[in-house]
Formats: sequence, C-alpha cells, structure tokens
Amino acid sequence: MSSQVLSGGAPRCAVHPEHEASATCQRCGNFTCLECVHWVLDQVYCTACAFRPEVNYLEAFRLSVWGKRDANAWVVAFGTLLLLLATFGALVAAEWSLAVVLAGASGVGVAFFLGVGWARPALVVTPIVLGAFGMARGGVGGLVVGFLLFVSALQIHLDTRTRLFFREDVPRRELKRLWELRVNNPVARHAMSVGIGAFFLPVLAPVAIVLGIVGLRRVDPNARPPIGRRGQALAGVVLGCLSLAAWGFLFLPLIARFVEGVLRPIDG
Repeated sequence: MSSQVLSGGAPRCAVHPEHEASATCQRCGNFTCLECVHWVLDQVYCTACAFRPEVNYLEAFRLSVWGKRDANAWVVAFGTLLLLLATFGALVAAEWSLAVVLAGASGVGVAFFLGVGWARPALVVTPIVLGAFGMARGGVGGLVVGFLLFVSALQIHLDTRTRLFFREDVPRRELKRLWELRVNNPVARHAMSVGIGAFFLPVLAPVAIVLGIVGLRRVDPNARPPIGRRGQALAGVVLGCLSLAAWGFLFLPLIARFVEGVLRPIDG
C-alpha cells in the first residue's frame, strides 16, 4: 500500500485512488477515504492496520478468551460436585424432596460449566430456591447460606470474564478494564503485592524490588498496546526497600546481642 497525491490535486486514498482522502492512518501514514477509515480507541487507521493485533488489542484480547472457561466456571464446578454428593446423601436418607432440589441445583451447575446460555441467570436464581427450601423446612441457617450463595452467584453473573465465557458482548470500557487487570504489565502489579507481603516475610523484599525494576523497564505508554502501571512498579521497589529497612532495624540489634553473647564466654 502506498500513499498517493495527484499532481495539483488533493491527496487520494491509497486503496481507492479514485476517492479523495479524508484522513491519515495513525500507524502507517497512508491516506484513507471514508470507506477505508476505521476508528480504534479514538484513533484513525486504515483497513490493513486497524485489524492488526497490536492496534486493535482489545479485540485480540476478546477473541483470546471468547468462549473459554474462567476461574468462576471451575468454582461453580467444585460447588456442583459438593451438591452432587449432597444429592446422593439425600437419596440414601430417603429425603426425596431435598434430593430433587439439590439435583436441580446440580443440573444448573453442570450447564453453567458447559457454557449453556440459560445457566448464567439460573445460577442467580438457584441460591434463592435453596434458601426458600431451607426456610420452609424450618432452618434459618439455610436462608443465611442461601443469601451468601446468592451474593456470590450475582458477582459471578455480572463478571466480565464470565460473560465472555458465555459469548456475550461486553462494552469496550469493561473489556479495557479487564485487559488492564489481566494483561497490562502484570509484573508491576505483582511487585506491589509482593512488596506488601515483604513486611510479613522479609525474604520477599528482594523479589519485590526485582519485580518492580522489571516492571518499570517495561512501561511504555506510547507502545501499541500501551504498557502502564508505573506507579505500581515504583510501589514495589519502595515497599521492598522499606521492608528491608524495617526488618533490619528490628533484627540487627537482636543479631548483635546474640553475637555478643556468644563471644563473651570466649573472651572470658
């Protein structure tokens, strides 16, 4: 593809020379007409550049997780296994009504793990049914458990990653938020987490410092996609240094006293 400017005339589209150009591609610099213009993250690209993974990185990320199970699916699978065991116990005890309710809840869990569309809203309804059944049997505890399960199920239902697993379109702002959390310079995010943990386990301090330095070296806001989290990388380095200083201030006097106690009998 090459840019074209006719002698004495206006710039022409690199793909359609018969059309006047209306914009310039942010990546390759070629002129594009209205038919070829693509807006990606508020910037203009030609058709060829707009579909490159490093340019439309949110779409590439969406496709990478589209229809694939997430951690929530495996949490539901574990809960379903417990429900199946409870169903078997109810059958052994001849608690037929309880067995039916638990079997229905297990079916919802299996369908959720398989990515069946109706199972996602059904997951929210299931704890309500279980809580109402427990309340009807005279157990307030069952209602409390049902409420706690309802809160967890609602969080799973609304989770962006879970919606992508069920092949549901999500707004770009939510997709970008998920990309920032999962993909954008995770080393820097881990540096800050390890730096906090270093105050409880001093051996983590050097790890936090190294991760923070690596994260800082990766920061490049002009890259495509942009690499950020400078603040978290700096926090990892600072927290690692502060934890080393804190632990040194705490333990160095103890070590000095121990060495002095060992050497004193020798000198005597």
